[in-house]
Amino acid sequence: MYLEKNGHRFSFTDQVRKSPDLRESFFSLARQVFSLDFAPWYQGGGWGDRYIPHALVLGRQVAANVSVNTIDFLLNGVRRTYVQLGTVMTHPDFRGMGLSRFLLETVLDAWRDRCDCLYLFANDTVLDFYPRFGFVPAKEAQPVFPIVPGQPLPRRRLCPDLPEDRALLFKTYRQSNPFSAFSMEGNEGLFLFYVLGPFRDMLYELPGQSAVAILEEDGEVLYCHELLGRPKIGLLPLLEGLAGPGIRQIRLGFTPRPGLLPLRFLPGEEHLFVLAGKENPFAAKSLFFPQISHA
Repeated sequence: MYLEKNGHRFSFTDQVRKSPDLRESFFSLARQVFSLDFAPWYQGGGWGDRYIPHALVLGRQVAANVSVNTIDFLLNGVRRTYVQLGTVMTHPDFRGMGLSRFLLETVLDAWRDRCDCLYLFANDTVLDFYPRFGFVPAKEAQPVFPIVPGQPLPRRRLCPDLPEDRALLFKTYRQSNPFSAFSMEGNEGLFLFYVLGPFRDMLYELPGQSAVAILEEDGEVLYCHELLGRPKIGLLPLLEGLAGPGIRQIRLGFTPRPGLLPLRFLPGEEHLFVLAGKENPFAAKSLFFPQISHA
């Protein structure tokens, strides 16, 4: 498939991962546009068949891209297959030529009937762009609650470069989050993206709890991005034990099952769009996509 624009003949491919030249060009463009480095993820074995760049190529250069992420979720005990679009980018030399429009239309034609929901996160500069393709705004809600710190639970910092620590991370990921009403299942590649990237310094084993937590402190707020494994105590005492002396509020990176915590919800910080005509789980309830599923 080809697209001719402004005297250029772009070729379409969804095989970027398998071409060393195109893969390096993709890495370079992602660094340039998003300051995002995919190379450690690829080198660490995380880039598998679930993350599929759809690119327009000129020679051996990626000129524009829209990536498809196929993600399985367990939503209130029911398995759903969702597609998240991401890494929507165009090289500065080729902007204003309609390349992203062509790629979005191509991706939607190929994927809209192969999933239960199709969605994306957008930044402030493109909020009027995605509705042209049938996307409508949806509202994420992040669970928040006040906390009184309890008896501290022991924790051990994990290093994902150590084989034994990485094995523990994967083991607990496969066991999932026992407290979550909306969990990402069977996507070790995307989990590894976070383990090797944004969350690599936030990974903790909870000795005696058969669990791993992804934790980040910011002033009086503790962000519990994820809990994985088979903890021996309930969610509230677990979080009370993880909150340090100065913590007054916890924000969760997942949606807990009803009744586990005295929650309120804050609006999500990202602009979420879902494709009209597909499932929209946010229409009738307060939900938050698991933090480790954002791609």
